[in-house]
Amino acid sequence: MLLGLGTFYSYSHLTLIVLTFVLAIHSCIALERHGTLSSAKLSQTLLQILEEYYSSLNPDIAIYNSVLNAFARAAKEESDPRLSLASAQRADGLLCKLLRQDQAEIPRPNEYSFLLVINAWSNAASSAAALSFVDGNNAAQNAEILLKRLQMQTVGINKATIACYGAVIRTWASLGQSERSLCLLEEMVDMSDRTLLLDPIHFNAVFDVCARDLASETDLTKVMSKLSRIHKILVQMESSSEYHSINVEPDTSSFNQVIRACYSPWTTPRGVQDDESIRQTALDIAHDCYTRMSKDYNSPHRPDAHTYAHMFKAVACLTPSLNITESTSEKYVLCKTIFHACCRDGHLTKSSLWTLRKMLSHGDEFVTLILSEMDNQGNLNKEKLLVMPDDSLFVSLPGEWSRNGRKHNALNRHRQ
Repeated sequence: MLLGLGTFYSYSHLTLIVLTFVLAIHSCIALERHGTLSSAKLSQTLLQILEEYYSSLNPDIAIYNSVLNAFARAAKEESDPRLSLASAQRADGLLCKLLRQDQAEIPRPNEYSFLLVINAWSNAASSAAALSFVDGNNAAQNAEILLKRLQMQTVGINKATIACYGAVIRTWASLGQSERSLCLLEEMVDMSDRTLLLDPIHFNAVFDVCARDLASETDLTKVMSKLSRIHKILVQMESSSEYHSINVEPDTSSFNQVIRACYSPWTTPRGVQDDESIRQTALDIAHDCYTRMSKDYNSPHRPDAHTYAHMFKAVACLTPSLNITESTSEKYVLCKTIFHACCRDGHLTKSSLWTLRKMLSHGDEFVTLILSEMDNQGNLNKEKLLVMPDDSLFVSLPGEWSRNGRKHNALNRHRQ
């Protein structure tokens, strides 16, 4: 009886010790709200003491993950990229220790363990890139290596696994690596088996970096290949088909980034020759995106001021300049339809107006476009519009046309 009580007391005492160390580790993590490498090191020191003197208690993976989280936070919050990289290296070293097969007393890492270390490398890469530090790509590469190691583990595909993919995708995208981020996104879509819920933020990051990358791409084969790939992904996101859809709802930004990607290759003088059919294909993709956004007035991805600004630029860059009458001009007819919707929804901005005025410079197409929307109302006429400066013109137009667009400072600040 006494022996049993003693055993119970001893067990309770050891349990209390474990809880004390867990509390101490969490206290170290919260020691500084902005997370530092020194506080993360302190939490690791306490863990090492627990391993050395109380190994028989078999501390579980949650304790190790707490320490990994401390290093991930330090990698994010440290202002010095060298300290961020050091934090990620520490986290990586601890994970490698957990992956060793010859230490039965140490718990096996779970998907969350990998996520924390991948986040540490991602944070280090972002810190390095922000300060033009040379190791940004190396940190991103280490994050992807861990993603490959996770795939080799006997773990299921779940939210944490998807989050690991997302972290690596966004890291490569932030570093301007469009092809690597796009390939990983396609891999994540296939791996999710179209059943796990995905986050549009990862898709938008890839669409954005593709648009940025295409602005300097001169190989038209690569341009059209990349445009086709991201357009296909966007269509799958928006599709209601059980066999073709992806379990993620696109937002307005998703469509906007793909539209921007369509005209990006033609925003600067190009080093190669292209024909009208190539530009027409790019314009068709942009118009398809716009049509999908506009078909349902209650859609969660309705066009906004950025959508219209991008569409006018797409039309300007991708349609040929035709010296024919305004009534049959492809540019004019397309712009008239889009401009009507833009004014109706109140998304007109200075950027859109300037793009239209420059694009429709043949004859009086621009003036005709403005007057057609006004239905001959107001005190503006053809003669006034032809000579009115851009800024004066914008404030003279009906306020209803720009009621929502005025809040977008970037689209109203200067010529785009």
